[in-house]
Amino acid sequence: MLFKNLHKKDIMELLCPVFFLTCTFFIFGPIELYVSNITELWFSFGDVLWPSLLTFFIVSIFFFIIGVFLQGRWREYYICLLVGIGLALYIQGNFIRTDYGTLDGRAIQWENYKLTAVWNTLLWIFCIIAPFIGRILFKRQYKIGIAIISSYIIFIQAIGLGALLITTDFSKDSSQNAYLSTSNLYTVSKEKNVLIFVLDTFDQRYLDEIFSESPEYTVPLDGFVGYTNTTSAYPVTFVSMPYILTGQGYTNEQPYNDYISEAYKNTDYYTLLQKAGYDIGLYTEDDFVSNTAKETFIGNAQKGNVSVSSYFDLERAMLKFTSFRYLPHIAKKYVWFYSGIFEKLKSSDSTNMPAYTMDNLSFYTQLVENRLDFLPNNQKAYRLIHLMGAHAPYTLNSDVTVANEGEATAITASKASLNIVYEYLDQLRTMELYDNTLVIITADHGEHARFGTSPILLIKNFDVRGEFHTTNIPVSHTNLIPTIMDTLGLNTNEKYGKSIYDISDQDHTDRIHNVCPAKQEEGYALDITEYKVTPEKVFIQTGTKYTRTGIETYIPYIYKAGQEIVFREDDDGRRYFNQICEVENDFAWSFGTFGQMLLNVGDLSGQLTGNISFKYIFNAPQRLIIRCKGQTLYDEEVSSSEEPVTFKIPPDCIEDGMLILTLEYPDAVSPRSLGQSDDGRILAFAFSLICLYPS
Repeated sequence: MLFKNLHKKDIMELLCPVFFLTCTFFIFGPIELYVSNITELWFSFGDVLWPSLLTFFIVSIFFFIIGVFLQGRWREYYICLLVGIGLALYIQGNFIRTDYGTLDGRAIQWENYKLTAVWNTLLWIFCIIAPFIGRILFKRQYKIGIAIISSYIIFIQAIGLGALLITTDFSKDSSQNAYLSTSNLYTVSKEKNVLIFVLDTFDQRYLDEIFSESPEYTVPLDGFVGYTNTTSAYPVTFVSMPYILTGQGYTNEQPYNDYISEAYKNTDYYTLLQKAGYDIGLYTEDDFVSNTAKETFIGNAQKGNVSVSSYFDLERAMLKFTSFRYLPHIAKKYVWFYSGIFEKLKSSDSTNMPAYTMDNLSFYTQLVENRLDFLPNNQKAYRLIHLMGAHAPYTLNSDVTVANEGEATAITASKASLNIVYEYLDQLRTMELYDNTLVIITADHGEHARFGTSPILLIKNFDVRGEFHTTNIPVSHTNLIPTIMDTLGLNTNEKYGKSIYDISDQDHTDRIHNVCPAKQEEGYALDITEYKVTPEKVFIQTGTKYTRTGIETYIPYIYKAGQEIVFREDDDGRRYFNQICEVENDFAWSFGTFGQMLLNVGDLSGQLTGNISFKYIFNAPQRLIIRCKGQTLYDEEVSSSEEPVTFKIPPDCIEDGMLILTLEYPDAVSPRSLGQSDDGRILAFAFSLICLYPS
């Protein structure tokens, strides 16, 4: 009876606003996000398309029926509400790009976006009430106006999405014919084993804190040496892991997927290992290993495609992804999205050989329950096992149990990672294979900060025992493959490079660290900035930047005496810093217990006076130490941000036109440790203005 009274005009009045809202959020949103991030997502376009269409259809019917039940002005109010929300979603999703950082599991510091919360909420309020105002002002025309506006925006979005689909390379959907499975994940050789644990984001600072507060964690490391002055080649996983796996770097000279393919073609590392009798198992993300490698020498590669374990869960994840883009700022914390959620949805075509996922708890549970076993043949074993390690979001207690919400930290995750490795080592001891195994424990990169990433590196060679000790010799991931091949007697004439064992404390060779965001755009990395890392671990720009259009050169750190260094989006003073937090309106927090300033002052001579003004001082008083070339320029407690810190810089601090200041914050502490918030950053000073001028 209700539908009999519904005229064609009423149907159109309802359908336009319903489709405007549902198309925007349930079709255009998820599909555009998928296509824009296609190189970083393992599932296919079809896996996203049909659940999105089904959800769109169901929700559209639901919204339409609600409108049918409403009569008179209530239906008019309902139509205005649909259009207002649809308009707000369209503007938010397509035109507002607030930078929340990479969605890699790290908690977002929502308190730093107070101004965003205000103007964004006002924008949403305006969008929602605008149709209601239009209804009052244009009583006769507002219905046709709403239909025209809704249809027009749907059309515009369809054109934009169509153009994106036409220009996108979907070949990856059908290019993969093998995946990395869990086959032989828990098997080792009776003869000889090379075991590499890559514990994601496990920073040396975490390890230092653990060993300082819980020295018992060094006991299981019998025969290990810790390399405390290690740098990664890259600060993000998607380029760091292929480098660890192949020793081949990426400098944007070709699309990322082509680089992966070429990297394995350009090294005979695995071919020689295979000839030496090693069963090769690489347990990491599929995208980091080429199809050719999977088909030729990777023992745990399984023919077939990785499939979606649950399309319901995939659609739920995509809608959460969409919600984070399209909902207002004040709602984003409730739909906080972690891109790693997609990894947990991997299944496989073979029930006997599930796809490998980097899940700490799952790996540990299977290791404890099923225990290690011997390979069913006489082969040696090469195993690289990539785990989530200390990567956010933090979910585990130190004893590898699931933590209550808000209780897990980077340190508990790090301890859990160590305990997983220690369980593996204990089982090797039980099997009397500990001496037969070369063990490397490292990370793809260290903690995400502005440069200064410092991954852990611990190595135990074959037949080595003894108390754990550390060394500060300057090493990097560049030395990993040479060290392995040298140990196996396969690095003739340093074919693969210099082994760690050939580096001494007196080595003054600079290491290369290439900085880029953890994002890709149209198949390429964003601009890659090259740094050299001194033996003292100072990160210095070389003046080379690798872009998708070629190599750019520039003069870094140029500074003119008297110039004010400020911290704003339009004038980011962080360009002179290593180790500093993001800009927040007009300041930037120090990060950790130390930092560095690098300034290219040219031929400037004579003494300088430095002034540093702070916006805030966290948990005052905070001690500040400023050093340069072994000289202490300032060492006092700072209690107030009212007065700037002033210090003198002698002329001999400038060498070859460069001035490098080391800043130490020994009293820095995190808000989370003080129970003030869930912010785990180690904070001390909020820099607002820095100026160096001739005395």
